[in-house]
Amino acid sequence: MNFGQPGTMVREVLDDAARDRLVDNVAGHLLGGVSRPVLDRALQYWRNIDKKLGDRIAKKVNGG
Repeated sequence: MNFGQPGTMVREVLDDAARDRLVDNVAGHLLGGVSRPVLDRALQYWRNIDKKLGDRIAKKVNGG
């Protein structure tokens, strides 16, 4: 799977406020009853798109 285009969007198109909203929205949806195997896969996809963003989402999902 190619994560180049979404990575570019996250890093070069979105501003800090938009990235903050994205983290909140994604984490909120993942906290809505997603099973652990699916959650782990989703977090890995987001880390593949952008490691820093994926780590922020994981931290929020895991209670950090």
